[in-house]
Amino acid sequence: MSDKEQTLSFVKNTSSVVKQQQLGQATSQIQYVSQGYCLIIGDAIRALEFTDPLSATGFSIVQIEAGLTKPEKQLTGDGVAVFKVPSLKLDGYLGAYRAQVPSQQPSQTQALDLAVSVYRESGFFDLVLDMSDTPLMPMRLAPFGYFHATTDDEILEAVATMAELTGEFEKPRYFSYNRDVCAHSRSELSGCSRCIDVCTTGAILSDGEGIKVDPFLCQGCGSCATVCPSGAMTYAFPRPADAIDRTRKSLSEQQADTVVLHTEALQEVIETHTFDNSVLPLLVEEVSAFGADYWLALLAGPANRIIIVLDSPVDDPNRLAVETQLNWVEPLLGALGIAPMPVSLCSSDNLAQVLIENSELPTVAGTANAEDGLQQLLQNLIPQDFTTHGDKRQTLRMALDVLSEQIPPSKPSTDLPSMAPFGRINVDTEACTLCMACVSTCPAKALLDGQDTPALRFVEANCLQCGLCEAACPESAISLAARYTWDSIEARKVETLHEEAPFHCVRCHTAFTTQAMIENMTSKLAGHWMFQDEKAVRRLKLCGECRVRDIFEEDARGIDVHPT
Repeated sequence: MSDKEQTLSFVKNTSSVVKQQQLGQATSQIQYVSQGYCLIIGDAIRALEFTDPLSATGFSIVQIEAGLTKPEKQLTGDGVAVFKVPSLKLDGYLGAYRAQVPSQQPSQTQALDLAVSVYRESGFFDLVLDMSDTPLMPMRLAPFGYFHATTDDEILEAVATMAELTGEFEKPRYFSYNRDVCAHSRSELSGCSRCIDVCTTGAILSDGEGIKVDPFLCQGCGSCATVCPSGAMTYAFPRPADAIDRTRKSLSEQQADTVVLHTEALQEVIETHTFDNSVLPLLVEEVSAFGADYWLALLAGPANRIIIVLDSPVDDPNRLAVETQLNWVEPLLGALGIAPMPVSLCSSDNLAQVLIENSELPTVAGTANAEDGLQQLLQNLIPQDFTTHGDKRQTLRMALDVLSEQIPPSKPSTDLPSMAPFGRINVDTEACTLCMACVSTCPAKALLDGQDTPALRFVEANCLQCGLCEAACPESAISLAARYTWDSIEARKVETLHEEAPFHCVRCHTAFTTQAMIENMTSKLAGHWMFQDEKAVRRLKLCGECRVRDIFEEDARGIDVHPT
């Protein structure tokens, strides 16, 4: 997407906020304030050739020259500040760009702030024109107010657009985040990072036990919500439940069975197609924000086919997010015998061909009538307009329940690719010591302890396949196995993965650990100097209270941890 397209998208989003306000829909807003003061990065002589439109609001220029040992500053005849610096660190967004020159001297840690040096009252630059060969902000989708331009035409276009970016601007806060169900991290262990990996703006960063999102950098692609396995990250503009309800209503009113999702950037191309009444072209903010929960809810309702129109390179993270969802939805629908795949991704160039190729509605190989080879149209299913109030995992499971109740799957469970958000764990019971490290790190309550009994229990329906339990296990006894169990009652049962008889304190006979844990500790500490006599080894078999009592009964001075 070009810088101009980014700005147009920004303006579009601003108008969308107004539309929402007129419709009475609540959405929080992010406000940018820009005075139009620009930082230009590049050769000063060349930069001054293009700056007339920026003169009214002001600008400064910075040249990066790696050979310099310290920053230099001078003023042109018109009072424009020109810096020469050995390096430059740039971050921020429209109205709040910070440009700092890292100190070149080991004894000095404070960086030179260029906005402070030119007496910017706000402490920031409002806009950035980057004329360098390599952009200083290399993220795939740059922040609003940042323009990377190298040719004369690109620079002229950027400057013309920047001259209009003065004032107050608003956009929706596109996301909602629930840290409580986030599977990113627990106890300093890394788990799911799918939202971070897919973000094209660099807005999402790790933040201890969860993640943090800079709402000023977020541009609403929605891929983070699409790939999130737990529903911790959700798209808030529109909310998933609202999008599903709106689409269901439109399909019913038009008596259509096919949805074509596209963005405003492709509106002109879409309008060149002639669709019959069975096809509903649906304009959305970003197609990557509509994932498996949306698709399956519609297939369980009035839709029989969903076509996603997306013009982007094969390595585009938003495209990859959609493709990842398709990769695990396809085997699920395939397990029900639904073919061809009713959800497809195409470019605007081959939309017409895809519509022709999919002119026949997906059919279902009826398992109940397999002997006579009868086929059942997907459209003959009884649609269910359920709601789960935005709970992503409940939406997915309820949609699949609706489909599987009417089209019984061939097997009780279906194996899925590794990025799928459903599955179980396998536990090596020979290696597991029931230390419960996995239970303490599980963010979804898929793993439970045995309460009064040394046991590891599991609820498959809750498992996110985030990998935190695998990372937490000190014995490497856990491995993930992505799959989907069709029977929801079975998937919600508490299953015992490993259980042992408790080990009782040899003194007071209180159960405090397991036999495997005692054997493991005894083995690992066998070579330690503190455990070379029988009394010390015996203390390992005492509960905490008895261990302390035994130490002081043996020697009131306790243990000498510094032997001579």
